Amino acid sequence: MDTRDLHTALKREAPGIPVFADELVAYYVDLYGERNREQFRAMLGMAANYFPLITSELTQAGLPSELMYLPMALSGMNTLAGSVRGEAGLWMLTYPVAIKAGLIVTADVDERRDALLATRAAVAELKRIKAQYPDPQLFLLAATCGPANVERALMRSKGANDLRTLYTHVDPAQRDVLPLLMAFLHLSANARTFGIEAIPVDAKEEADTVHTSRPLRPSELAACLDMPASRLHALNPTLCGRYWPAYTTLLLPKGTKDRFDQCHNTDVRTVIENGQNTEGTKPLPIPTGRTVVNYKVRAGDSLGAIAERHGVTVHEIKTWNELRSDRIAAGDQLVLYVRPSNTTKDEERPTPPAKTGQVHKAPGSTEEFIWYTVRKGDSLYAIAKRYPGVDANDLMRINGISDGIRPGQRIKIPKTK
Repeated sequence: MDTRDLHTALKREAPGIPVFADELVAYYVDLYGERNREQFRAMLGMAANYFPLITSELTQAGLPSELMYLPMALSGMNTLAGSVRGEAGLWMLTYPVAIKAGLIVTADVDERRDALLATRAAVAELKRIKAQYPDPQLFLLAATCGPANVERALMRSKGANDLRTLYTHVDPAQRDVLPLLMAFLHLSANARTFGIEAIPVDAKEEADTVHTSRPLRPSELAACLDMPASRLHALNPTLCGRYWPAYTTLLLPKGTKDRFDQCHNTDVRTVIENGQNTEGTKPLPIPTGRTVVNYKVRAGDSLGAIAERHGVTVHEIKTWNELRSDRIAAGDQLVLYVRPSNTTKDEERPTPPAKTGQVHKAPGSTEEFIWYTVRKGDSLYAIAKRYPGVDANDLMRINGISDGIRPGQRIKIPKTK
């Protein structure tokens, strides 16, 4: 890329904000104009969906229109972006900024991933920053790197007041944002001249609106609908937990509402088995020479400690219980396949497997029951529906458990007359 007279070009292309050009700006112009051109074309395609919204909000707030390129430098126009510092969304908003703007940020819901809500929150913050820093140079530095970095840069630069010098003194994590903004301004203004054509991107596909009445695991719903879970996450970017909460409004691909109703109102596993997608849904067999132990996590437990205590590995525990991380909480139920020598008296040991349909009596009781092995997608409610005269409360009572069950766990089903 020809980066000669880059500063002069930037002054012409972005008259509403202070500009500068140095070696890093020239490097990014070259990088995204040549080697990463396809990535920049994709960003331009996504930007076409969001620029009308962003420019409208900026204009109403009296802010420079050139700031519409800021999300490109912050997140690559990705509404699902996140950082190790806790920033998230199109504008990479911090938790305090989001909460101050009235957004919901919890373990299950993150409204920073909603383009409209995040843009309104970001523009409100930019308007506040402009009032705090009337000087255009300091305002742009605060807008790209945060107000705290302005104070650091002023102190570290020992009195410098030009953007080109100041930005080099901000924290390393935010140091590239301003040069990226300059580079993207230049490339966008000259896209046609440089032969850079945006890749058309639909921000969201056509969707049906549905409502949940119970918590859902997106991975199981995706399997039931026979589609990648990433497609559901793209349609519902603000839902970020392992489980999607009950009484939530969801967007699903157009034409899948009837299938959702079938999945939601019946046992998900049954729907999967009756359909075409059965891969990965069969319950794990008991490894040869091992016994099933239903272990209830105690306060202070960790997967490593549990694994060492039972002579298994952390990887095995995560596989058996479909855990994506090492995080567990007191009260969680884990299924372990352990060697008989590694079981302890205080753990629940299931009765040896019975033949299908064989009826047993609980010790010291006249109540008859049959054994059932929990499968992926099961719930106590769904299991109870298969046995007339049995409800979820009966299952919890006879097994001495809560409503939390896991694949591989064996539970007793009371035999009704």
